Amino acid sequence: MINIAIDGYMGSGKSTLSKVLAQKLGLKILDTGAIFRALAYGFKNSGLGELDEKSAGKFIKTANVDIKFENDGQHTFFNGQDVTQFLRTEEISQLASKISAYPKVREKYLEIAKAFASNFDCIMEGRDIGTVVMPNADVKIFLTADETVRAKRRLADVKKKDKSAKLADVLAELRERDLRDSTRKVAPLKPSEDSIVVDNTDMTFDETVDFCMDIIQKRISKKRTYSIAIDGYVCSGKSTIAKALARELGFDVFNTGAVYRGFACAFDYMGLDENKISENYIKKFAKQVDAEVEFVDGVQHVKVNGIDHTRFLRTEHISELTAKIAPFTCIRDKVLKIQREFAKNNNIVMEGRDIGSFVLPNADVKFFCTADESVRARRRFEQQQNMENDVTYDEILKELRERDYADTHREHGAIKTMPDSIIIDTTNQTLEESVRFCIKEIKKQGIVIRKIQ
Repeated sequence: MINIAIDGYMGSGKSTLSKVLAQKLGLKILDTGAIFRALAYGFKNSGLGELDEKSAGKFIKTANVDIKFENDGQHTFFNGQDVTQFLRTEEISQLASKISAYPKVREKYLEIAKAFASNFDCIMEGRDIGTVVMPNADVKIFLTADETVRAKRRLADVKKKDKSAKLADVLAELRERDLRDSTRKVAPLKPSEDSIVVDNTDMTFDETVDFCMDIIQKRISKKRTYSIAIDGYVCSGKSTIAKALARELGFDVFNTGAVYRGFACAFDYMGLDENKISENYIKKFAKQVDAEVEFVDGVQHVKVNGIDHTRFLRTEHISELTAKIAPFTCIRDKVLKIQREFAKNNNIVMEGRDIGSFVLPNADVKFFCTADESVRARRRFEQQQNMENDVTYDEILKELRERDYADTHREHGAIKTMPDSIIIDTTNQTLEESVRFCIKEIKKQGIVIRKIQ
């Protein structure tokens, strides 16, 4: 994942700059101001009267903002209504600044913005992106300029709607806005310690773009990581291919199942009662635990609340317990967060059934493994024979067909190929041939990795 934060004062040009940079870098852009503007528009039409903490708190309980991208850009929806065309009036602009100061409103905004940053390579602009919304952004730019210069820029925009607008009035409004934004109790406007402050008082817009592009490219070239998603049907070879491909690339293979097992180990370690497992019981458990993944000498270790449970992950008891707690949303959400955070900071190959479609929708390369069902059933049958399990080929084939149906029809994380997935049909391919195919496709994407010759 690549996250770029651009903060700055009103009239510094951060919105226009962000749009141009996003175009040049091929990143999505979230107009965070539109979230507050949509909430301001909703409040204005709510009939709740004057804006204060009580009315804002009541309003936000039923307020929903959704962001969708269409051919002409970002569209903002308030409670299901596309309100994009109503958000750029001066009245809404001023009300958005005021409503954004209330804690409950900011909680809603943060929920939307952080989810966006977790799901997309993006540029986000605002007034607290680098300090609050994306404190771990790869690049943070804080844009500023002399207040008179900013007022003149602002006046040019205002005059498109109001030709009678005067510089003195715009300057007074700008000073009031600067004071309010920089002194508010919640997330005040200020550069973070690791922000690069760009004063564009004496820069043209093109010079500002070039200057910021240089900053971003230098930072990203040092921090860039790659993620490869491998999805596919059971016994299609995805796990084996993932391990072999990771060795070739010098990447880590992220085992998602091990994280779920880590939570099961913590449940067991804490002496909790399996007979009491319910949604509320697991929610309470989830609030008490945090997991982390690290690789030691190429081996994935799972720690929960600082305790390394790795050597206990494969016991029969933990397998059974994992099956009981893994379906709960609160556990899935925790695992999803760990997966995405790890992918953001490490070169990884991640395999599963919904990695490219849901977990890492912006993976650099997505592969989807498949094979003729009779071949997959034969592979599973041979595995069972090697384990000396008494099962017939027909039983295996029936079980595989049931599994395929369940995987493609489940409500959450159903298995599916994405439009940008690269299909690997392993029916008549050896492991070596499949890996060579993957390497060839990775090279086509222009990914330059140390180990690929």
